[in-house]
Amino acid sequence: MSETVKIQIGVLGQLGSGKTSTVKKLISGKYSERYTPVLEDKFQKELLINEKNYLLDILDTAGNESCWRIKNSIIKKSNIFVMLYSIADRSSYRFLVDQEYHEILRGVKEDHPYSLVLVGNKKDLENERQVSTTEGEEFANKIGAFFFESSAKNDDLVPIFERIVTINLIETANGLPQDLQEDLGILFEKQILIDYQFEIDNEKRKIGCHRIFLEQRLGEEHFENLKQILYNLSFEKAKFVLKCCYCGLNKANRTKWEEIMENSKVEIPTALFVRTKILHDLNEMLKGQTHDLCLIVENEEMYFHKIFLIARFGYFENLFSKKKNKEIEKLTDKTGISLKIWKILRIYIYNGEIIDGINDTKSYKELLKALKILKVHPNFNLKKHFAEKFPENDDCCLM
Repeated sequence: MSETVKIQIGVLGQLGSGKTSTVKKLISGKYSERYTPVLEDKFQKELLINEKNYLLDILDTAGNESCWRIKNSIIKKSNIFVMLYSIADRSSYRFLVDQEYHEILRGVKEDHPYSLVLVGNKKDLENERQVSTTEGEEFANKIGAFFFESSAKNDDLVPIFERIVTINLIETANGLPQDLQEDLGILFEKQILIDYQFEIDNEKRKIGCHRIFLEQRLGEEHFENLKQILYNLSFEKAKFVLKCCYCGLNKANRTKWEEIMENSKVEIPTALFVRTKILHDLNEMLKGQTHDLCLIVENEEMYFHKIFLIARFGYFENLFSKKKNKEIEKLTDKTGISLKIWKILRIYIYNGEIIDGINDTKSYKELLKALKILKVHPNFNLKKHFAEKFPENDDCCLM
């Protein structure tokens, strides 16, 4: 019997938004609108996720102002903080928006990582909708939260909470995949294939970046704001800020970041640099159309951002390091790597996830061969993903 891992979840929302109905539906599988509110109520639910046992310790708070007196305590006790509103009641949405969440987040100890989840409840009342899905998504992006819409009345909530727990485990354990974080940082330091230069006024110097990456992540408006911020900084501070734009914020750099931003005349929301937002953006970039390389593999077009390939593989670093950047470039793959392996690598180089496909020793060896051909950088380490499935031996060993 594997050890049970306890996950603390705090639930917050206005009275009538459906917090308790949601929690009770998760616990019992039955929907009920009957409930007498109290200041706090605790529930527990066991889930089996990826063959591991998790005990959800759920704290449901009363939906009134008195609960705000214990909000910091709730968050500090929670691994996951769920904020819930009714899509059919705008006041329940405003209750969350008006509570100055950036102030709440500042009150959380930096050594206590947790995930934020925004839930638009009562999806079954679509004809009475007062809060659009877009509004929910925009607010979630602003505060760095994951976003779901659901119906406590009609939906099976177990899969939703399984996904919430899984997201939290990925985020708090790894955040932006550490190997990708390090590789992007090295790439930024090397200034390979840069296509834009920021002016640094204080020292009359310039510093390069990959505009296709930053502008897609930050948006055009905040990319323009970044220009102004960097212009008024020393070269070292500008370099620090730009590296955070590539790799995100963590415990070590958050305080310095906030000090620099506090003195800035323009603003880039801190939420853009939290792990949840960066992971979301990487996934969107993977699906999006703004790429600068079309790699043709087995007559199929695969789209990439060159900087990710350069950051991950010495093969592409050598290929592109002496070439000028172009808007879009077509390249026929000459490595001999199969389309199946390329599709797996494409997802991994962006966000550290492995998709189904490496289920046998033959495929595993093919992956190892591909990594050797591509001259994989030391940080690009897939060993942890396959350590149990494919124990190391003389015939099958991962660097």
